[in-house]
Amino acid sequence: MSGVEDMINTAELDLGLPEPNKIQKWYREKNGSAFDGNFPWCDASITYWAWHSGNESAVTFGGFFALTTAHAHAFKKHSQWHVDIAGIQRGDIVFFDWGGTDAKSAIDHVGLVTGVHGAEVYTIEGNYDDKCDRHVRKSNWIAGYGRPSYVHSTAPRAGFVTFPGKSFFAIGRKSPIVAAMHDRLVAVGCNKYETQTHKDTWGTGDLKSYSAWQHKLGFTGSVAQPGSDADGIPGPETWDKLKVPRT
Repeated sequence: MSGVEDMINTAELDLGLPEPNKIQKWYREKNGSAFDGNFPWCDASITYWAWHSGNESAVTFGGFFALTTAHAHAFKKHSQWHVDIAGIQRGDIVFFDWGGTDAKSAIDHVGLVTGVHGAEVYTIEGNYDDKCDRHVRKSNWIAGYGRPSYVHSTAPRAGFVTFPGKSFFAIGRKSPIVAAMHDRLVAVGCNKYETQTHKDTWGTGDLKSYSAWQHKLGFTGSVAQPGSDADGIPGPETWDKLKVPRT
Protein backbone atom coordinates (compact mmCIF):
# COMPACT_ATOMS: atom_id res chain seq x y z
CA MET A 1 0.00 0.00 0.00
CA SER A 2 1.53 3.30 -1.10
CA GLY A 3 0.94 6.25 -3.38
CA VAL A 4 -1.16 9.40 -3.50
CA GLU A 5 -4.57 7.74 -3.16
CA ASP A 6 -3.51 5.60 -0.20
CA MET A 7 -2.16 8.69 1.55
CA ILE A 8 -5.40 10.60 1.03
CA ASN A 9 -7.66 7.65 1.85
CA THR A 10 -5.79 7.17 5.14
CA ALA A 11 -6.26 10.86 5.97
CA GLU A 12 -9.97 10.71 5.14
CA LEU A 13 -10.44 8.01 7.76
CA ASP A 14 -9.55 10.60 10.41
CA LEU A 15 -11.95 13.36 9.33
CA GLY A 16 -13.68 14.67 12.44
CA LEU A 17 -10.99 13.34 14.80
CA PRO A 18 -10.87 15.53 17.97
CA GLU A 19 -8.12 15.85 20.55
CA PRO A 20 -6.48 14.22 22.40
CA ASN A 21 -6.35 11.41 19.88
CA LYS A 22 -4.68 8.31 18.45
CA ILE A 23 -2.30 10.39 16.31
CA GLN A 24 -0.82 12.12 19.34
CA LYS A 25 -0.59 8.79 21.18
CA TRP A 26 1.15 7.09 18.25
CA TYR A 27 3.59 9.97 17.76
CA ARG A 28 4.41 10.02 21.49
CA GLU A 29 5.09 6.26 21.44
CA LYS A 30 7.47 6.72 18.51
CA ASN A 31 9.24 9.86 19.73
CA GLY A 32 9.19 9.93 23.53
CA SER A 33 7.98 11.98 26.46
CA ALA A 34 8.85 15.32 24.84
CA PHE A 35 5.44 14.94 23.22
CA ASP A 36 3.47 14.32 26.40
CA GLY A 37 0.17 16.09 26.82
CA ASN A 38 -1.96 17.77 24.20
CA PHE A 39 0.85 18.88 21.85
CA PRO A 40 0.16 20.50 18.43
CA TRP A 41 -0.41 17.62 16.00
CA CYS A 42 -0.86 19.08 12.50
CA ASP A 43 2.45 17.74 11.18
CA ALA A 44 2.22 14.66 13.37
CA SER A 45 -0.96 13.95 11.35
CA ILE A 46 0.93 14.14 8.05
CA THR A 47 3.56 11.83 9.52
CA TYR A 48 0.93 9.39 10.82
CA TRP A 49 -0.88 9.22 7.47
CA ALA A 50 2.41 8.72 5.64
CA TRP A 51 3.55 5.85 7.88
CA HIS A 52 0.10 4.21 7.86
CA SER A 53 -0.21 4.33 4.07
CA GLY A 54 3.28 3.12 3.18
CA ASN A 55 4.43 6.59 2.15
CA GLU A 56 6.89 7.39 4.92
CA SER A 57 9.87 7.46 2.53
CA ALA A 58 8.12 9.81 0.12
CA VAL A 59 6.46 12.16 2.61
CA THR A 60 8.72 12.21 5.68
CA PHE A 61 11.95 10.79 4.21
CA GLY A 62 11.72 7.89 6.65
CA GLY A 63 11.57 10.17 9.68
CA PHE A 64 9.04 11.84 11.97
CA PHE A 65 7.90 15.46 11.91
CA ALA A 66 5.88 17.46 14.41
CA LEU A 67 7.66 20.73 13.65
CA THR A 68 6.39 22.26 10.41
CA THR A 69 9.49 24.37 9.78
CA ALA A 70 11.72 21.29 9.99
CA HIS A 71 9.50 19.38 7.58
CA ALA A 72 9.54 22.25 5.08
CA HIS A 73 13.35 22.43 5.31
CA ALA A 74 13.52 18.68 4.65
CA PHE A 75 11.62 19.15 1.37
CA LYS A 76 13.99 22.03 0.53
CA LYS A 77 17.02 19.84 1.28
CA HIS A 78 15.70 17.17 -1.11
CA SER A 79 14.96 19.77 -3.83
CA GLN A 80 11.21 19.13 -3.48
CA TRP A 81 10.13 22.54 -2.19
CA HIS A 82 7.94 24.93 -4.20
CA VAL A 83 6.85 28.48 -3.31
CA ASP A 84 3.20 29.60 -3.31
CA ILE A 85 0.65 27.43 -5.22
CA ALA A 86 1.97 27.40 -8.80
CA GLY A 87 1.76 23.78 -9.95
CA ILE A 88 0.35 22.47 -6.68
CA GLN A 89 -1.53 19.18 -7.03
CA ARG A 90 -3.29 16.35 -5.22
CA GLY A 91 -1.01 14.65 -2.69
CA ASP A 92 1.29 17.62 -2.09
CA ILE A 93 2.10 18.68 1.48
CA VAL A 94 1.12 22.35 1.81
CA PHE A 95 2.58 24.68 4.44
CA PHE A 96 0.83 27.77 5.81
CA ASP A 97 2.04 31.03 7.30
CA TRP A 98 -0.86 32.93 8.84
CA GLY A 99 1.28 36.08 8.60
CA GLY A 100 1.22 35.90 4.81
CA THR A 101 4.95 35.51 4.08
CA ASP A 102 6.79 32.84 2.09
CA ALA A 103 9.46 32.39 4.75
CA LYS A 104 9.95 28.77 5.84
CA SER A 105 10.98 30.02 9.28
CA ALA A 106 7.52 31.55 9.74
CA ILE A 107 5.46 28.45 8.87
CA ASP A 108 2.60 27.83 11.33
CA HIS A 109 0.59 24.91 9.97
CA VAL A 110 0.51 22.12 7.38
CA GLY A 111 -2.04 20.10 5.42
CA LEU A 112 -2.48 17.47 2.72
CA VAL A 113 -3.74 18.61 -0.69
CA THR A 114 -6.75 16.66 -2.01
CA GLY A 115 -7.56 18.80 -5.02
CA VAL A 116 -7.10 22.14 -6.76
CA HIS A 117 -9.56 24.37 -8.60
CA GLY A 118 -8.27 27.68 -9.88
CA ALA A 119 -6.91 29.62 -6.91
CA GLU A 120 -8.59 27.28 -4.41
CA VAL A 121 -6.59 24.49 -2.78
CA TYR A 122 -8.59 21.72 -1.09
CA THR A 123 -6.97 20.10 1.92
CA ILE A 124 -7.29 17.75 4.86
CA GLU A 125 -5.65 19.19 7.97
CA GLY A 126 -5.14 17.92 11.48
CA ASN A 127 -5.22 20.23 14.52
CA TYR A 128 -7.08 23.15 12.97
CA ASP A 129 -9.73 24.24 15.49
CA ASP A 130 -8.62 21.19 17.49
CA LYS A 131 -9.79 18.57 15.01
CA CYS A 132 -9.09 16.94 11.66
CA ASP A 133 -11.20 18.43 8.89
CA ARG A 134 -11.40 19.41 5.24
CA HIS A 135 -10.62 23.02 4.24
CA VAL A 136 -10.43 25.31 1.21
CA ARG A 137 -7.34 27.55 1.19
CA LYS A 138 -6.04 30.32 -1.05
CA SER A 139 -2.55 31.57 -1.78
CA ASN A 140 -2.50 34.43 0.73
CA TRP A 141 -1.77 32.00 3.58
CA ILE A 142 0.29 29.44 1.66
CA ALA A 143 4.06 29.73 2.13
CA GLY A 144 4.79 26.82 -0.19
CA TYR A 145 4.47 23.09 -0.62
CA GLY A 146 6.50 19.91 -0.70
CA ARG A 147 6.15 17.48 -3.61
CA PRO A 148 6.58 13.90 -2.32
CA SER A 149 8.02 11.33 -4.72
CA TYR A 150 5.08 8.96 -4.36
CA VAL A 151 5.32 5.45 -5.70
CA HIS A 152 2.91 5.04 -8.64
CA SER A 153 2.16 8.78 -8.60
CA THR A 154 1.09 10.40 -11.84
CA ALA A 155 1.07 13.99 -13.00
CA PRO A 156 -2.29 15.76 -12.98
CA ARG A 157 -4.16 15.96 -16.26
CA ALA A 158 -3.82 19.45 -17.70
CA GLY A 159 -7.15 21.22 -18.00
CA PHE A 160 -9.15 18.91 -15.74
CA VAL A 161 -10.13 19.08 -12.07
CA THR A 162 -8.26 16.54 -9.96
CA PHE A 163 -10.48 14.26 -7.88
CA PRO A 164 -11.14 16.14 -4.60
CA GLY A 165 -11.88 13.05 -2.46
CA LYS A 166 -15.13 11.31 -1.62
CA SER A 167 -15.75 13.41 1.47
CA PHE A 168 -15.97 16.51 -0.73
CA PHE A 169 -19.31 15.29 -2.09
CA ALA A 170 -21.57 16.08 0.86
CA ILE A 171 -25.15 17.31 0.58
CA GLY A 172 -25.15 21.11 0.47
CA ARG A 173 -21.51 21.45 -0.67
CA LYS A 174 -21.34 24.54 -2.88
CA SER A 175 -18.47 24.77 -5.35
CA PRO A 176 -17.75 25.59 -9.01
CA ILE A 177 -16.41 22.03 -9.22
CA VAL A 178 -19.95 20.73 -8.65
CA ALA A 179 -21.27 23.04 -11.38
CA ALA A 180 -18.60 21.89 -13.85
CA MET A 181 -19.39 18.25 -13.02
CA HIS A 182 -23.11 18.95 -13.50
CA ASP A 183 -22.47 20.24 -17.03
CA ARG A 184 -20.30 17.24 -17.90
CA LEU A 185 -22.96 14.77 -16.69
CA VAL A 186 -25.54 16.49 -18.87
CA ALA A 187 -23.12 16.45 -21.82
CA VAL A 188 -22.49 12.68 -21.55
CA GLY A 189 -26.20 11.86 -21.45
CA CYS A 190 -26.55 11.24 -17.71
CA ASN A 191 -28.97 14.05 -16.91
CA LYS A 192 -31.21 12.96 -14.04
CA TYR A 193 -31.64 16.50 -12.74
CA GLU A 194 -35.12 17.88 -12.09
CA THR A 195 -33.85 21.48 -12.35
CA GLN A 196 -30.85 23.36 -13.68
CA THR A 197 -30.88 25.92 -10.85
CA HIS A 198 -28.34 25.81 -7.99
CA LYS A 199 -26.20 23.51 -10.09
CA ASP A 200 -23.13 24.49 -8.07
CA THR A 201 -24.57 22.81 -4.95
CA TRP A 202 -24.27 19.04 -4.41
CA GLY A 203 -27.70 17.44 -3.97
CA THR A 204 -29.94 14.50 -4.83
CA GLY A 205 -29.92 15.34 -8.55
CA ASP A 206 -26.14 15.03 -8.57
CA LEU A 207 -26.34 11.65 -6.84
CA LYS A 208 -28.83 10.32 -9.40
CA SER A 209 -26.95 11.76 -12.37
CA TYR A 210 -23.57 10.51 -11.20
CA SER A 211 -25.09 7.09 -10.52
CA ALA A 212 -26.26 7.09 -14.15
CA TRP A 213 -22.66 7.85 -15.19
CA GLN A 214 -21.39 4.97 -13.07
CA HIS A 215 -23.95 2.65 -14.70
CA LYS A 216 -22.84 3.88 -18.13
CA LEU A 217 -19.31 2.76 -17.24
CA GLY A 218 -20.57 -0.71 -16.31
CA PHE A 219 -20.87 -0.44 -12.52
CA THR A 220 -23.81 -1.83 -10.57
CA GLY A 221 -25.77 -0.61 -7.57
CA SER A 222 -27.90 2.45 -6.89
CA VAL A 223 -28.31 5.60 -4.82
CA ALA A 224 -30.51 3.51 -2.53
CA GLN A 225 -27.51 1.23 -1.85
CA PRO A 226 -24.84 3.40 -0.16
CA GLY A 227 -21.39 1.92 -0.65
CA SER A 228 -22.30 0.15 -3.88
CA ASP A 229 -20.25 0.81 -7.01
CA ALA A 230 -23.01 2.98 -8.52
CA ASP A 231 -24.24 4.80 -5.41
CA GLY A 232 -23.78 8.23 -6.98
CA ILE A 233 -20.68 9.20 -4.96
CA PRO A 234 -17.72 9.90 -7.26
CA GLY A 235 -14.56 7.85 -7.00
CA PRO A 236 -11.17 8.55 -8.62
CA GLU A 237 -11.67 6.11 -11.50
CA THR A 238 -15.07 7.37 -12.66
CA TRP A 239 -14.07 11.00 -11.98
CA ASP A 240 -11.00 10.76 -14.20
CA LYS A 241 -13.12 9.33 -17.02
CA LEU A 242 -15.70 12.11 -16.71
CA LYS A 243 -12.99 14.75 -17.42
CA VAL A 244 -14.45 17.66 -15.46
CA PRO A 245 -12.87 20.81 -16.92
CA ARG A 246 -11.17 23.50 -14.88
CA THR A 247 -13.07 26.77 -15.07
